[in-house]
Amino acid sequence: MTLRGRKTSIVQFQSQIAVCCCNLCHFNIALSSRLFCVSWFPGAGPVFTQQPTDLVVVAGQPVTLPCSIPGYHGMVLWLRDGMALGVNRDVSGYPRYDIVGDHGKGEYHLLIQRTEMQDDAFFECQAIQAAIRSRPARLTVLVPPDDPVIVGSPVVSLRAGDHLNLTCHADNAKPAASIIWIRNGLVLSGAMYSKTLLRDGRRESTVSTLYLSPSNIESGQQITCRASNKAAPNGKDTTVTVDIQHLPLVNLTVDPQPVLEGNLVRFHCAAKANPPVIYYRWAKGGHPIPEVTGDSYEVVVDHSFFTESVSCEVTNALGNTNISRNVDVYFGPRMAAEPQSLQVDLGSDAIFNCAWTGNPSLTIVWMKRGSGVVLSNKNTLTLKAVKQEDAGKYLCRAVVPRVGAGEKEVSLTVNGPPTISSTQTQQALYGEKGQIKCFIRSTPPPDRIAWSWKETVLESGTSGRYTVETVSTEEGVISTLTMSNIVPADFQTIYNCTAWNSFGSDTEIIRLKEQGEAPSGGVATLYLPIYHSVPLYFSVSIYLSLELSLCISLGLPCLYLDIYILARSRSLFLLQYLFFCRSISTYLSPFLRLSPFLSLYLPIYVSGSLPPSLSICLTFAIPISVPLYFYSSLRLSLPFLSLPPSLFITLPLSLPLPPHPSLSISISVSLTSMCVPIEVSLHPVTICHL
Repeated sequence: MTLRGRKTSIVQFQSQIAVCCCNLCHFNIALSSRLFCVSWFPGAGPVFTQQPTDLVVVAGQPVTLPCSIPGYHGMVLWLRDGMALGVNRDVSGYPRYDIVGDHGKGEYHLLIQRTEMQDDAFFECQAIQAAIRSRPARLTVLVPPDDPVIVGSPVVSLRAGDHLNLTCHADNAKPAASIIWIRNGLVLSGAMYSKTLLRDGRRESTVSTLYLSPSNIESGQQITCRASNKAAPNGKDTTVTVDIQHLPLVNLTVDPQPVLEGNLVRFHCAAKANPPVIYYRWAKGGHPIPEVTGDSYEVVVDHSFFTESVSCEVTNALGNTNISRNVDVYFGPRMAAEPQSLQVDLGSDAIFNCAWTGNPSLTIVWMKRGSGVVLSNKNTLTLKAVKQEDAGKYLCRAVVPRVGAGEKEVSLTVNGPPTISSTQTQQALYGEKGQIKCFIRSTPPPDRIAWSWKETVLESGTSGRYTVETVSTEEGVISTLTMSNIVPADFQTIYNCTAWNSFGSDTEIIRLKEQGEAPSGGVATLYLPIYHSVPLYFSVSIYLSLELSLCISLGLPCLYLDIYILARSRSLFLLQYLFFCRSISTYLSPFLRLSPFLSLYLPIYVSGSLPPSLSICLTFAIPISVPLYFYSSLRLSLPFLSLPPSLFITLPLSLPLPPHPSLSISISVSLTSMCVPIEVSLHPVTICHL
């Protein structure tokens, strides 16, 4: 074999060894953990001008690992963690890998187009025939965390008063993700963290839990979970909205308030609820109002709304809230406990109970009818050791200022001996029928009534010229002794009227007087008007005017008693008691009311043989608001001796009670013609100032 033949054989041998080594590397046969193919070249061998260095890359990004061996034309092999990837430019087994660069210049750069987690390894470039290798280069692949996830997002609901626990996951990160919580641009502290290494041994998952107390959260707030690592330095965010659910928050308004009874009132039930309101339910005094289903209720109120509350119940998915309101209804007095009439024994105590309700607060007054004296301002009226004169009608009156008044009347009956009240001298005409009347008040009713005169006793029926009749009235019992034909002896006889009951008896002696004719003559009139004012609430006052008229005809005595009563809040009436020679009569005079303060009375008297007389009485009162005041005036009218017509001059006299000054004006004009007196009288007009 020649030398040239030897060189050829050596070169072929070297080529075969290189091919063998390359084939072994191609089939991933490792020799001592790294494949090292040896070749022999005469002279100085090739060297690396570029070799791979440690790199950090984010997964998904491309990366190029350099490898340059100028003047080398042999095989180049890339290793990953000691495993061959391919020879020269053939890395077809790894689609993402490619060998790039100018082959003529010996450039064998490894291009990884989209780095993955498996690319996180040591890379090495080897020149097979030159028997050289690069230094190992660590390619570190960073993996950003997956998008963070908050458990329960995007809206986390909780009940009012509960604590808020938020959990955020950031998975599959390399290195492990850091998690922060952000609210209103501020980082929240106090969160807890945990990390979990995944099966690949490289990636990790992070869990963060945030705890917030009820006082530190509000409904509608947004809280952000931000996960970051070196692969995602700006972080990835996810946001959750806090939804605090609660029972309905209800506000019930009443408009208008206070309100007068009989007016329209609107109830409005304003509710805030999460979840939303499902329905409204209304009730009054605990009784449902099914016809009302919305958030408003309109009704005309009466007194019951003052004590029976109106309630609004609002319901949502969590439950219901009920709220109620009473209406401040102004209403006049209403009887709560009605007083009862009493019948008690003489000397016992009488106790009346009377209860009223009203709004605003009312005032209660107890009075005896016919008297202006206040007996009590409480619900209870107690009369100690009652007497016969205590019997009568009592008024329980209640007044609600500026609203109204009410009253209830009860009777007090006193058990005791009979009481006889009759005129001791009564009149009759000679030769005509005559009567003597005996008026008896008795509780209990009299068991027996007897008339006695001389030797005669008659209880009922007829005996000779005498007849006894008994009539019961509301005021008492009237026993009448009638004589069919008056004889002179009757005027000399003493008549005895006696009544008995279980408590005792009473006796009255009555005489009979002969009645004569009434001659014509002048008339002297004495007027004594007394005015009494008691204020009522609601700016109303009661005015009482009492006038006593004494009319004396020469030779014929007679008495007129006129009682005038003027009250704004009650009917006006006039009672006249006429005590005449032969009879007792009671008249109710007509009246005409001109205004709340002006009344015109037209009393007309016609009786027996007295000529008709006409009185026109005009009363005018100006109200003032004082607790109690009295004033009186005395008017005396005397005629001058002159031919008819006669002019009477009035002498006014005022008696004011300090500190209330008064001005009294009296005018009286009387004209007498023939036997028919006509009198026109203008009652005193009194003006009072505080």
